[in-house]
Amino acid sequence: MDEARIHILPEHVANQIAAGEVVQRPESVVKELVENALDAGAHSVAVFVREGGKAIIHVLDDGCGMGRADLELALQRHATSKIRTLEDLHAIQTLGFRGEALAAIASVADVEILTRRASDSHGWRLVSRPLKGQTIEPAECPAGTQVIVRNLFFTVPARKKFLRSDTTELRYISETMLRYSLSYPTHAWKFHDGGDVVFDVPPQPLLERIEHLFGEDVAASLIPVDYESELVRIEGYLGLPSLARTTKASQYLFLNHRPIVNRALTHAIYQGYEHMLEKSEHPFFILSMWIDPKRVDVNVHPQKLEVKFDDERALYHAMLEAVLGSMRQHNLIPQFRVQESIATAPFAVVQEPSAKQPLVVNRITGEIVQPDTQFPTALSSSSSSIRPQAFTSRLQSRASATVTAPAQLPLSQHSVGAEAPRIWQMHNKYILVQTDDGIMIIDQHVAHERILYESALDAMEKAAENRTQQLMFPVPLRLSARELSIYRELENDLHRLGYECRLLEESSVVEITGVPVEIRLGKEAESLREVLEQYAEYQTIRPSTARDNLAASFACRAAIKAGDPLTVQEMQQLVAELFQCRTPEVCPHGRPVMIHFPLQELDRRFGRTS
Repeated sequence: MDEARIHILPEHVANQIAAGEVVQRPESVVKELVENALDAGAHSVAVFVREGGKAIIHVLDDGCGMGRADLELALQRHATSKIRTLEDLHAIQTLGFRGEALAAIASVADVEILTRRASDSHGWRLVSRPLKGQTIEPAECPAGTQVIVRNLFFTVPARKKFLRSDTTELRYISETMLRYSLSYPTHAWKFHDGGDVVFDVPPQPLLERIEHLFGEDVAASLIPVDYESELVRIEGYLGLPSLARTTKASQYLFLNHRPIVNRALTHAIYQGYEHMLEKSEHPFFILSMWIDPKRVDVNVHPQKLEVKFDDERALYHAMLEAVLGSMRQHNLIPQFRVQESIATAPFAVVQEPSAKQPLVVNRITGEIVQPDTQFPTALSSSSSSIRPQAFTSRLQSRASATVTAPAQLPLSQHSVGAEAPRIWQMHNKYILVQTDDGIMIIDQHVAHERILYESALDAMEKAAENRTQQLMFPVPLRLSARELSIYRELENDLHRLGYECRLLEESSVVEITGVPVEIRLGKEAESLREVLEQYAEYQTIRPSTARDNLAASFACRAAIKAGDPLTVQEMQQLVAELFQCRTPEVCPHGRPVMIHFPLQELDRRFGRTS
């Protein structure tokens, strides 16, 4: 008889395969244990982690607890109290239901459970180690359940090797804890990282919860949403256009308390903001939907983030109507931005509280120019050679070379001749520079990105001095749990970049006392928040070092934008500094900075022979 090639996997191997879907990182463990606590009727949940959850995860709740009989089955695969029949599966009202979470966790970590029902005189303690079984004994403990997970992935070192740094893993956990604290504002939440309190919030109305976690400024920039139809109830808050962010980090959507991701519903929310936001801006929102569980399929994604609806089109229109209705009710109308003319305001003007006259700030260097300095605005060859002292001193301070004027800089391998190059700005987006053998088109945003990126890397690696402009008064910034974990991870390098901050004790508030010279006055808090958010996004999409991602994040957020009008002098400064870069041809993301059109190509296209 032929030997069978098909065989049944040993139980511990099957459990570890299941763990690969359920337990991807420490955050997955926290999510599953928090959901179990909420399903057990808890009104208070506390989470303690160490080393980003790799060393220990401790979750405590005041839920219903378990007796010995339930505890004996808790770590078995497909053991659940949530569903009993196929009909139950089609009307799920709990967060967890598959009966795989605890079994998967116990297959890759040491697990200890302390639990007691309120009616019992004593509780029970379970201890489990992979491949060594479990023991259960009586124990004294408060009513509710505690689950302690130690040494995550010690049985699968290959999986452990692919975990990120402690601070990065903590950031993932912080984001999950933030989402559940917003989804359940009527519950008390505690979250500790080692000896540090990340947040500790009592039961409170949602708006107070938002203020506690995001700060007064955010809470004051929200409008409520309260919509109900036969299909769905939608409630929560929308951010005013002024609260728009440069990433999608501050968008929270919940379905029957469950955090979800749904492109169609998110698109409906964006539609409500049509003509109010720039293409690069993303609205802030915290919205909860309540719908009959029978009309939703939550069993379509291993992490239960994606769901299916029986009538997604109707739900889309309901969400759009909820958003538009809230905006109409609160007289939210499009805000048009008037761009100053180059002819009347060639430089950005900022009024300091104690200044007798406005300060003129160069948008490329961030440096202050004397307000009585006269600058030409005409695009002529004679104006190209006039440069304020601030530009010259800035260039001469750079380590690469001493430069006296852009006219003496070679544009890559393309010579510009003895006279200053003729230079134009097209559509407030591209800079056109005449060269000896043609014309060069430079994308002003990505060019400035490359300059700031290399400058930021040098500052972090060489501890460059004089990168900070001190503020007259400290600027407070309340960070979310996610932002706080990123800030702690990057604190030293942020200081090297030029940010001088101090974190208030037992608080998530950062006081900013200095910012990099490239940051415009009045944008101190906004710039730091945007850098933290952009860094978090880059960490997921750019396979690079933390320092490189921070430099790219800073460059992206501090650079001039497409649509910013530039004077002749600012364009000259930009071109001058660009060609002092080590790699001027591409931005930090690999996009081209410039395109060169030689005269020969232009002659060929126009059919010229001489």
